[in-house]
Amino acid sequence: VVPPDAVRRVLAACPGLVVVDGYGPTETTTFATAGRLVAADTVPDPVPIGEPLDNQRIYLLDRDLRPVPLGAHGELYLGGAGLARGYLGRPGLAAQRFVACPFGT
Repeated sequence: VVPPDAVRRVLAACPGLVVVDGYGPTETTTFATAGRLVAADTVPDPVPIGEPLDNQRIYLLDRDLRPVPLGAHGELYLGGAGLARGYLGRPGLAAQRFVACPFGT
């Protein structure tokens, strides 16, 4: 989580600087999303995780793997080229956490 006040201070102190907020759990190797922050007065609270990177997909789904409405709470599901195929030596955990994409992609 990036503290919005810290981003605002950096952008205010360094005009013209672009801060890139990258998000990605271990299962996506490095990053799955990124967002550009360019002006101190436009940094939202909380700082969003950004948009999916090329060849990545993100979904916010309910417990039945259906998309939730805008503004609703849900679970973040990631997919795409950067997603791992499972946990090394832990097939049971991988079967629980790595599920097929409900949208067939």
